[in-house]
Amino acid sequence: MAHERQVLLLSPSLVDNFYGSDWEPVEVPTPPLGLLYLATPIVKAGYLVTFVDLSVDHLTNEEYFDVLRNSDFILITCLTNAIDNIRRIIHDIKSVNDQGHIICGGPHCNETNQHIKGSDLTVYGEAELVIVNIMERLSAGKSLENIAGISYLKDSRLFRNEGHNIINNLDKIDFPSLELTREKNYNFAYGIKIGRILPVITTRGCPFHCSFCTYPTVKYRERSVDDVIREIRLGYEKFKPGYLLINDDNFLLKRKRVERFADALIHSKIKVKIILQGRADLASVDLFRKLRKAGVIVLMFGIESANQDVLNFYKKGTTVEKIEKIISIANRFGIITFSGIMIGAPIEKYEHFENDKQFLSKVPLDFISINILRFAYPSPLWLKAHQEGKILREDLLVSANEQLSNFTYEELMIIRSDMLKTFYSKPGRIIRIIYKVLINFGVLLSFRVIQLAFSRSLAQTLEDFYGNKIQRKRKSFSSEQVSCC
Repeated sequence: MAHERQVLLLSPSLVDNFYGSDWEPVEVPTPPLGLLYLATPIVKAGYLVTFVDLSVDHLTNEEYFDVLRNSDFILITCLTNAIDNIRRIIHDIKSVNDQGHIICGGPHCNETNQHIKGSDLTVYGEAELVIVNIMERLSAGKSLENIAGISYLKDSRLFRNEGHNIINNLDKIDFPSLELTREKNYNFAYGIKIGRILPVITTRGCPFHCSFCTYPTVKYRERSVDDVIREIRLGYEKFKPGYLLINDDNFLLKRKRVERFADALIHSKIKVKIILQGRADLASVDLFRKLRKAGVIVLMFGIESANQDVLNFYKKGTTVEKIEKIISIANRFGIITFSGIMIGAPIEKYEHFENDKQFLSKVPLDFISINILRFAYPSPLWLKAHQEGKILREDLLVSANEQLSNFTYEELMIIRSDMLKTFYSKPGRIIRIIYKVLINFGVLLSFRVIQLAFSRSLAQTLEDFYGNKIQRKRKSFSSEQVSCC
């Protein structure tokens, strides 16, 4: 029986104006899966669920405030880069709805381990198995004392229940409610709608301890291949997607598991093009031949640096040779490669950047993102810099500068621009990119890449394609710093 209680799942925008006449669209390939995973048990429990993504949903002022006013529960996913918008949203909710329960969660909460000011309850970790219990207790005014991994307000006092919600058996989680996204404007690249993308996560957590990572201690867990294939088959039957996005950080970690997945997908006869995200851990001709047969057309991974001493400083757990090998093998099978390099490590000098440029000039990498290193709380790099008095406690996200590296931020921006221009100045690379985009994505997107190839903004625009990075900065930011809520 339906509760007749309204639940709003809200994903904030990463740019300033997110409703009304000042709304700005953001090109987002796929929806935020975290909220959609939460949606499934909530729908099963009988609640009426509305999903709003302010990056793609153009709401009028009236529509925006109506959905806030009419919701009994408002669940907000929190990213550090969107924290100013989240504060504004919470203020807007309270201006029209003094009875609705505001529940926050997501990466910012997990990384900072802090209660979101203005929320009624903040969840730490994975909430799929506890969210309905939380909502039922809030509705009934019952005690929240024995629910681990939450903070909440009671009688104007803030309570924090110890623990962190983690799901050991990922096969117990219901599939995300992608039905809520059916009419939304995802699946764009360069302004071209490329066909529906089905997003899937097959692992959670990470066994590595990179020094720049903000969330390095979460236990690595895998879904069974059978469970993943069931989700893909169901999504294929419902949505007929043209593309499958495997959005894992560590999909290419265990060769036997990757082979089992590829074999199962080939055996399923599901014809879908696969965009794969993962570390550069497995470089094998036989494996990539099988991945290509299964449908893989894009491989995204982080290089971080073409200098072994910098990789060691980051505790990346890989080698330059492995990175070069996987790029070469992927190119052999016509797979488009996207990767990223970070500049601004404390040990880096100009020679390191020259090595990066030389490496990038010789490998058949297709797209590159050059990012200035950001010291993000509570990564080991941030903690060390804070202990040395280089970062204040309230500054949760600080870009490399003369205090944190051997270069000013402005110098790093110039180095970044030079590296991008050098990378995309080679005619052979552009021809290869256009050819690969044509055979893997079709004529419309290849024409768009050709247009970009003759524009002044080629390097910047191609970089944006990698990881859908948002380059626009909010006016309230100072030197890309974000203060704690």
